[in-house]
Amino acid sequence: MKKLFLFFYIFASSYFSVSAQSYNNFYGGIINNCSYDSVNNHLIDFENLGVKELGTPAINNTLDWLINFYQSYGYTDIVIDTFTYNGGEVYNLIVTKTGTHYPNTYYVLDGHYDTKTGTGTNDNGSGTSIILETARLMKGVNTKFSVKFIHFSMEEVGLVGSSHYVNNVAFPSGMDIKVLLNIDEVGGVKGMTNNTIVCERDETNPTAANAASWAYTDTLATCVGLYSNLFTSISYAYASDYMPFQAKDYVITGLFEDNYSPYVHTAADSLGNIDIPYVFEIAKATVGASLYFAVAYESTGINELDNTNYLIYPNPAKDVLTIQAENNQLPITIKLINAIGETVKTELINSTTHSINVEEFPNGIYYLQLENKIGTSSKKIIITK
Repeated sequence: MKKLFLFFYIFASSYFSVSAQSYNNFYGGIINNCSYDSVNNHLIDFENLGVKELGTPAINNTLDWLINFYQSYGYTDIVIDTFTYNGGEVYNLIVTKTGTHYPNTYYVLDGHYDTKTGTGTNDNGSGTSIILETARLMKGVNTKFSVKFIHFSMEEVGLVGSSHYVNNVAFPSGMDIKVLLNIDEVGGVKGMTNNTIVCERDETNPTAANAASWAYTDTLATCVGLYSNLFTSISYAYASDYMPFQAKDYVITGLFEDNYSPYVHTAADSLGNIDIPYVFEIAKATVGASLYFAVAYESTGINELDNTNYLIYPNPAKDVLTIQAENNQLPITIKLINAIGETVKTELINSTTHSINVEEFPNGIYYLQLENKIGTSSKKIIITK
C-alpha cells in the first residue's frame, strides 16, 4: 500500500547477526510441504470475496473465511478483537499458538485483510495467503516461543486496526513481543522479473529498538536466502501495520515487493497482474523465518529438564535485575548486551538466586545471555528509570 524507494546495504556482524546461520534440515523438511496450490487457491478465494471495505459484506465474509481455515488447521485459541470505527464494527483476528518454553513471549506474524477500491489480491491478499500457509505448516510443530498470527482490519484508512490492538491490548497488558514480522503487498508485477524481496527495518524515532530491528532484518534476509530462491534488499519500515508497534518500541521487521505494483488501490489489483510463483517463494521464506524466530524444534519424545530456562525479574528493570536458577543449572555465566551488540556487564552465578545492578545503564533494550554447560539462552530486557 505504499511507494518504496530502495537501497542496498551491508550490515556488519554483531551479537545479533546470524551470518553464520546455516540451512536447517528440519526446517527445510517443513518448507518442502509448502503448497503452491494452497497459496494460489487462497489468492483466488481472496479475490472472489470482493472489495473489503468498512461495512461491506465482503469484509465480514473474509473474516469468516479466515476463521474457517484456522479451525480446519486445528487452532483453538482464536480471538476476534472487536471495536468501533466511523460508526461501524471492525474486527482484528488473533490466533495464538502456545510455545513450549516461553509461552508468554511472542513472535508475531501479521498482515491486513481489508482492501481499498478493489479486491486487493496483491494488497493484501498476497500477505494474507502467506500467513495462512505459514500457520498451516506450523500447527503441529513445537516452538519454544509462542506465535501470534494476526490479521488486521482497516489498515487502508490509516493503520486503524493495528493501532487499536497495540494501544488497547498489547501495550497495556505488557505483552512481551520478541519480534513482529509484517507482510504487506508482496505480489510483484506480472511480466517483470520478480526475484528480489525487500526486507524492512526500523530506522525512525523512537530509537530504542532500532538496533535490534536491524539485526532481526538481517536474520530475515538470511532466512530468505536459505529457504527460497529469492534475492534480498534492505529498506526502511513505514506506512504499514508494524508502525503502531514501532511507536511503542517493539522490535519490528517486514517484507514488501521489490517491483512496486501500479495496480494497488484499483480494480486492476487482481490475479492477472501479480506473480504467483513469486508469492510462493516468499511463502517459503516466511515459513523459514517464522520457524527460526519462534525457535521450532524436533521433539525427541523425551521429557527432559530444560537447563536453559530461568526466572528473570523484574522486566522492565529499574535498578536491580534478579535471576533465579536451579542447582543443576549452575554455574552460569551471564552477559548483559546492549542494542548495538556490546557486552556491558559479565558475571558468574554460583547461587540459585542472583541479583545484578543495572542502574548505571541508560534506558533501552538489552539482551541477557545466560550460558552453562548445557547450553545458552537469551532474554530481552528493558531498562527504564
